[in-house]
Amino acid sequence: MKPSGCCGVRTATPEDAAAVLECARETFRTSMFTLTQADEFTMTLDQERAFLADTLAHPDQAFLIAVDADLPHRPPEPGEVLGALVMRQTTPKRKVRHIVDLGMSVRSSHRSRGVGTALMTEAVRWAESRPELSIITLAVYAANAHARALYRRFGFIQYGMFPDGCKHDDGTTWDQIHMYRRV
Repeated sequence: MKPSGCCGVRTATPEDAAAVLECARETFRTSMFTLTQADEFTMTLDQERAFLADTLAHPDQAFLIAVDADLPHRPPEPGEVLGALVMRQTTPKRKVRHIVDLGMSVRSSHRSRGVGTALMTEAVRWAESRPELSIITLAVYAANAHARALYRRFGFIQYGMFPDGCKHDDGTTWDQIHMYRRV
């Protein structure tokens, strides 16, 4: 898939921590499709810097950010990160080292504007360049039709559904879809 040119995508560095945190907080406040609630997200600036450094140091993990295409290659200011995508191994066990789990978020002002496509394009390219990796997994709300369609466009296949997998504060439960893609 070719990105729409809406934004530039690059690997996040610890210097991006403040802008990444601000984007995460905005996403958790505005999206009903995140597992993390805004009041649960308590990561500090130092913790975010450490998280980004740890992810960057691991050869088979990635943290990508989308920024305005005209933004110079410098640490973005708060409000300038349009979306983020992380791919991390959930365990160091040798038998599952070939799998990364993907999580993505897009700022409310830039949803349905190509940011997810740009992030996914770079994520798939990155994963395909890693000989140790062969599977990307993710979980998505069944009700999040836009995200599910995006993942399908990138070759993700549903392999399971967890009925009532997410329980919201108001007591409602939503199904969670599990998807994978071979690289």
